[in-house]
Amino acid sequence: MVDLILPGQGAGLVRLLGQRRGRPTRLRLSGGRDVLALNCAWGMDYAAEWEHLTLNLSPRVPAAPVSALSSAEVITAEDPDTGALLYRGFSR
Repeated sequence: MVDLILPGQGAGLVRLLGQRRGRPTRLRLSGGRDVLALNCAWGMDYAAEWEHLTLNLSPRVPAAPVSALSSAEVITAEDPDTGALLYRGFSR
C-alpha cells in the first residue's frame, strides 16, 4: 500500500489482495458476478472514496481475465480452495 495516498473505503480489501498476491481470491461483486483475483494493482482518483482495482494484470496472468472495477463493487472476498470468508464489504 502506498502511504502517500490516504486510504479509501476499500483499504481493507486492497491490503488483503496485496497480502494474497499470487494466491487466488474469489470476489463476489454487487451485480452478482464472481471474479477470480490473482494480483491487484490499485489507485485512487482525486476526491474519490473508493479505490479502483485492476486485477490479473501486474504481472499478467495468461489464464486469468483482466478485470477493472471499483472496490465499492466487492461484496465479499473468499479463499476459493477453503471457502473461508476473508473480507466483507460495507452494506449499501
